[in-house]
Amino acid sequence: MKKTIAIILCVILTFMAVGCAGGAPDAGTADSDTDTAVDEAESSAEEVAKDTSEDDAAEKVEENGGAGEVSTDPVKLGVIFYSKDDSLGQLVYSYLNYAAEVIDNLEIQWVFGSYDAASQVADAENLIAAGVDGIMCLTLDDLAMQQIANLCNENEVYFQVMFRMPSEEETKAILDTYEYYVGYAIEDTENTSYETVRIMADKGIQKIGVGGNTHSATSTLRMNGMEKGCTDFNIDILAQFDLGNDVSSVQSDVQNILDSYPDVEAIWLMSGSLGIADITVNTLKAHQDASGKTVGVVTFDTFEGMATAFEDDILWGAVGGQAPLCLQAFAALYNAVDGHPLSEEKVGLLFPFLVLTDSDDLDLFEQYYNNTEVQIYDEELIKSMLYRYNPDVSLELLKDLSDSYSMDWIKEEISSRN
Repeated sequence: MKKTIAIILCVILTFMAVGCAGGAPDAGTADSDTDTAVDEAESSAEEVAKDTSEDDAAEKVEENGGAGEVSTDPVKLGVIFYSKDDSLGQLVYSYLNYAAEVIDNLEIQWVFGSYDAASQVADAENLIAAGVDGIMCLTLDDLAMQQIANLCNENEVYFQVMFRMPSEEETKAILDTYEYYVGYAIEDTENTSYETVRIMADKGIQKIGVGGNTHSATSTLRMNGMEKGCTDFNIDILAQFDLGNDVSSVQSDVQNILDSYPDVEAIWLMSGSLGIADITVNTLKAHQDASGKTVGVVTFDTFEGMATAFEDDILWGAVGGQAPLCLQAFAALYNAVDGHPLSEEKVGLLFPFLVLTDSDDLDLFEQYYNNTEVQIYDEELIKSMLYRYNPDVSLELLKDLSDSYSMDWIKEEISSRN
């Protein structure tokens, strides 16, 4: 395009030179004529530039499958995440970086290692200062969520929450007033929790011990789903112990239930992270070896010793597999930044977990999911969620993708590419 403009300017200026050879006007006339000629040349060049740009845009639209107006502006997104070293962090880091590879105008700037509201807000300030157009964050609590949303709104930077949602109605009401708050994407926690109780009910279990807490919106939803399942399936909760960041008492808590309630049949864990699931499984295995009685465990979060625990018939269910949720959150944010929000309302996306119930499930999980070399959402699928490449994208499309997510779907999706 620049070469075309240069050629036109040369031709126009050549005619100007020929016209001036017949006589020398006065200085004022010369300046005036020259200015007019240059203006006309620039105007012609601008028309060519406009036509060429429109042609380029049309070609780009055709390449993208006719996706309407396509912006050439780069999109710079900031991501605030607690870590890239654990299993979830590794996958989120892999999935979003892959999206940046296949989307031609996307840049991602990462921030890791903040574990309190003040630090996360400072991270958001730094990203805004770096010129990001939008921020995604796994916020640690409602305070961080609200403060970052307010900061982004003041600076006209879009904000998307992932793996969390407001735990208080007051927080939600405040967030909904912010123009640049896109919404949240969170695991379908309560329904999944209910299904974990069904696993025990299908085994005929009637009496359980529970490890949990209600310290956050997520933990509350997990506990609500479990309690509703126990009510519907007529399962008695014999005892409950508190789960927190200090796991030193987990072994004694589980052992106390085994000693105090000889008729307990299973332990349900709201969380198995930080070694909680491993400690529980080891305690139940020692009990199995000593008494000959098997007490099973169903837990949120996957862990290292799952294969052996399934073989010993101690592990009956493990919940994980939620990492692709980050791409749903990303799609909502990217479309908003790109000028094509998925909804006029705030977006609330639910993403299912994967529930592993045996060694076969675990084998598929390790092969297809727990593997940073595998992109469950490939280039075609990622682009299908963005207006830039698919003008028919909608919130319903994202919800349909979520509803389809399962181990069977992952296996079929990966196999279809080979």
